[in-house]
Amino acid sequence: MICRWLKNGQPVEAPADESIFTEHIPLIVVGVGTAGAYAVLAAAKQGLAVLGIDCNSGAGGMGTYGYVSGYYYGAAGGLHVAIDRQAEQLCDALFVDTVEAKRYLVEKEALRHGARLRFEARLIGVFLEGTTVRGIRFLADGQLHAVSSDIAIDATAEADLCRMAGCALLGGRSSDGKMRPFTSVKVWLNEDGQIARTNHDSGYIDPYDDSAVTCGILQAHASQLLPEFHLQRGKTLFLVPQIGIREGMRIEAEKTLDMAGILDGQLAPDPLFHAYADFDKHGKDNALESDTMLDWTVACNLSTVCAAVPVPASALVPHGFRSLLVAGRHLGVDHDVASLVRMKRDMHRCGESAGTLAALAIRRGCQPLDVPYAEVQPLLLATGCLNPAHAVGLRFDDKERRDSVRPLTDLDALREALASDMPGIALFTCRQNRSEPIRAALRQWLADPDPLLSGNCALALGLQADPACLPVLRRIIRDRDSFYYKDCRRTNQLRSAIAIYLAGKLGDIEVLPLLETILCDQAEFDRPLYHDIRETSYKFNPTQNFNQVYFQIVSHAAMAVQRVMDLRPELRERGHRILREAFASDRHLRLTTSMPPGTYEYAQMDNIRQVVLAEAL
Repeated sequence: MICRWLKNGQPVEAPADESIFTEHIPLIVVGVGTAGAYAVLAAAKQGLAVLGIDCNSGAGGMGTYGYVSGYYYGAAGGLHVAIDRQAEQLCDALFVDTVEAKRYLVEKEALRHGARLRFEARLIGVFLEGTTVRGIRFLADGQLHAVSSDIAIDATAEADLCRMAGCALLGGRSSDGKMRPFTSVKVWLNEDGQIARTNHDSGYIDPYDDSAVTCGILQAHASQLLPEFHLQRGKTLFLVPQIGIREGMRIEAEKTLDMAGILDGQLAPDPLFHAYADFDKHGKDNALESDTMLDWTVACNLSTVCAAVPVPASALVPHGFRSLLVAGRHLGVDHDVASLVRMKRDMHRCGESAGTLAALAIRRGCQPLDVPYAEVQPLLLATGCLNPAHAVGLRFDDKERRDSVRPLTDLDALREALASDMPGIALFTCRQNRSEPIRAALRQWLADPDPLLSGNCALALGLQADPACLPVLRRIIRDRDSFYYKDCRRTNQLRSAIAIYLAGKLGDIEVLPLLETILCDQAEFDRPLYHDIRETSYKFNPTQNFNQVYFQIVSHAAMAVQRVMDLRPELRERGHRILREAFASDRHLRLTTSMPPGTYEYAQMDNIRQVVLAEAL
């Protein structure tokens, strides 16, 4: 047996033997936050002896200490529903807000069912025999504790236990390694005397770099004091010390869920629960995302469509490891899916699933993946953690639209949708179905005098990698305007930006002069399209301090040059010259935003600049 821990972020190890353990507890849950609190509660309700440790002074994570009291999507059901209901009732009786009430209730329920909780406790090591977790070492009350276990659950969100154990981990996006933007929460009093909260996107940090996290917190809270974010009405009460980190490292699981599989309908069988949300990635720098995300969010303009994602037990088990489960946003998902499978309701149910599965495995004396699905399924169905009604596929789910997203099967319906300013489902249909009848129809409609139909058919053919689209794509780029589609309630995409992305993806040589003009011509910013949209609209979401039109066009143009170079190595020198000239100064940054360095807005174009210059210099 060995003890493994982290030194300067890297795992180191030393021999250990059984005599080091002072106690055996069947289940240890490391992290009693959004997911971990319900892992502890679920296991305890199964009659299992369980210990939960957390570095905070209480349970609940971002839902309590982070003051994020509400829910953004996620499927309702499971143990958290009763806690939420009781919390609402307690608010008036105890003169507390729901965040304090939830913390009190989840701790009370766990203790009532026999769980033990140790707060202000820090994980400092894990004991292993090969790849089997045997226990943990933690610091609490100024003392070291070594406790053995049958199973351990990593519910730290940042995969702390898995990192120590040496599990294979997945990082940020492939273009620059960045994780999703983090958030700073402002708590304020509105005009009606009610407590309100505002989540403030605050840029990008490495959550494993202590210095970066410290600077990020200070910069995020400082930016809340900028004039742009002053409350017009109401009174600021405080800024929440605990920031909201949306993504960290995730495990390479026995089954890692990816976005391509979700869009293709290749869903995991035997789910423990369903996650439900849109791909809520928060960053505006779409051009740096994966092709799958770009096709969905940009080319098909379906960013606010929700997906129901079945999560199996195999997504909670690190590949090759035994007696170890995860509960939280660090489960087995790729970077794209990590933007969806992270919502509070879903993480509550992720924890409940892991705790229930662990209890059954310990009772049977087997590994979690050896527990028959027929045993765990009824328990999760009974609480509502698992609900067949949650399996709704892809759908718009907001006050503007509640439509299922299914590929169109009729050519007349396809043509009608492509002739509209809401062609998203039709474009997705063409991406998924590249049959000859559809391609032939698209080529025929490409010549239609209606510029909307013709342009949308070019986008559809671009998604099919058909070069027949290129003349029309070039025309759209040449005539670029501020027209954007209307499929979504927010974050709709410019037609010109989509054309730029697809032309770059196809490696079109003839588009390079147009891209060079966009990036290098000093007069580009004077074109009307960058100043047409003046009214604030949630559909497109421009702001006074961020030129959304300019950012979409320039960011996609920069990455399109990069894509053309990747596909046409003979153009590499020319492409690098264009990018060096375009981003030698901070001109594009200044034209995009008036916000200072360290803010979320500044980071968007700065991310683009860093990526293109990393190769061009």
